Amino acid sequence: MTHDHRTDPDDPTVHDHPADETRPVERQTYVERQERYDPPPAQAAPPAGSQVNVNAERGGYVATAPGPLSYARRIVSLIFGILAVLLALRIVFLLLVANQGNAIVDFVYSITEPFVAPFRGIFNFDMVGVGDATLDVAALVALIGWFLIYLLIMAILSLGDRRTA
Repeated sequence: MTHDHRTDPDDPTVHDHPADETRPVERQTYVERQERYDPPPAQAAPPAGSQVNVNAERGGYVATAPGPLSYARRIVSLIFGILAVLLALRIVFLLLVANQGNAIVDFVYSITEPFVAPFRGIFNFDMVGVGDATLDVAALVALIGWFLIYLLIMAILSLGDRRTA
């Protein structure tokens, strides 16, 4: 918005002013300008299979889709995430002395046992108990061990990925 502080010479309300050329502003005119925005024209992506000059003067749109390894990483993350949750549930159930006759508790124990078994015997003790509550040290070691295996698999899968970061 701009302001115009000049007076209109044809305005009858304008009076003669003294010789010192000072005069009050009689009226202000406001002029609003609407700027028009024209977006740049959209550039079509080159057809599939055509060669693209990356050194061209004009900027082009390059569409990148996730590679096949990103889907493999998602599946691996899902599987190891479910395993980590089940192992954490096993640890909590043993600490809180959950009823082993319950179907959910029995399901968690039976599903996680094959994943805990390779880590049993690493230490001289597998469980630490106070009363009926027990801390399954082998399950804690299994949780850490499977997390390290997950990180190794993710690193191997990211070697062949086309991501730069």
